[in-house]
Amino acid sequence: MSKTLHLAVVTSADLPELFGGEKLLLPALSALKVRTSLCVWDDHSVDWQSFDAILIRCPWDYHEKLPAFLLWLDQLRTCGVQVINDLDTLQWNLNKKYLFELSQLQLPVIPSYCLSPNDQHTLPELMTLLASPELVVKPVQSAGAWRTLRVNADNCEQVNREFSAWRLEQEFLVQPFMPEIMREGEWSLIFFDGEYSHALIKRAKAGDFRVQSDHGGSVEAIEAPPAMRAQALEILQAVKSMPCYARVDGVLRDEQFLLMELELLEPELFLELDPQAPQRFARAIVQRLSST
Repeated sequence: MSKTLHLAVVTSADLPELFGGEKLLLPALSALKVRTSLCVWDDHSVDWQSFDAILIRCPWDYHEKLPAFLLWLDQLRTCGVQVINDLDTLQWNLNKKYLFELSQLQLPVIPSYCLSPNDQHTLPELMTLLASPELVVKPVQSAGAWRTLRVNADNCEQVNREFSAWRLEQEFLVQPFMPEIMREGEWSLIFFDGEYSHALIKRAKAGDFRVQSDHGGSVEAIEAPPAMRAQALEILQAVKSMPCYARVDGVLRDEQFLLMELELLEPELFLELDPQAPQRFARAIVQRLSST
């Protein structure tokens, strides 16, 4: 790069300094002569056009302010400033119904059903439909296990007291519960510009199924087997444009990696788990900036 580029690193008001290992990216970018400014996505005083590019990192309250977030993405498109990941990828990944597109490509995706507000299926009927005695139900647009429920015959009536109101407000993704989550945990493979970087296993605390740290979950760095890397990369290559950063989440069943979610919008990348991960990410960003 012939000049020092100024990069807006996007976060949320409750995480003004980013979160955890995400903070390690800033010095890695500085070492590559990229100037960074932390910006809250819904801070109306920010002049987005003043930056050379905008990097989406921790706007983790977006699902609670979804109309405003969508409007902001539209404004970025109007600005014409480069966004990483690109806006088309972000818009596609915002709604978990992208899983149906990937499934139609014969990729290994956990079976899913989209429950719309006017859908009359009961939770027991959905268990039958998906041939599973236990389900996970989550909004098609959400983060951090927001409004995510685990449903079985024993708690169905109790869960439905809460869910019956929620299902009228938005669409929900319904999936069979994967017992592998409780036994081995959920795998996350991190890729930068299509290259494998590192991997981890997320585990829920005792008595819970949610692996997020907000709910007491823990993470452990682990090396993903070559076959799993290849399976995750095949999923990633189905995206129209290769993302600069990606987290591929899933479980291992009968030696096959089954996709749970493909995180391309604002995934936590756990840069602290691999000493070289911040540098890998920074180089991928610089490569994107240099190619425009």
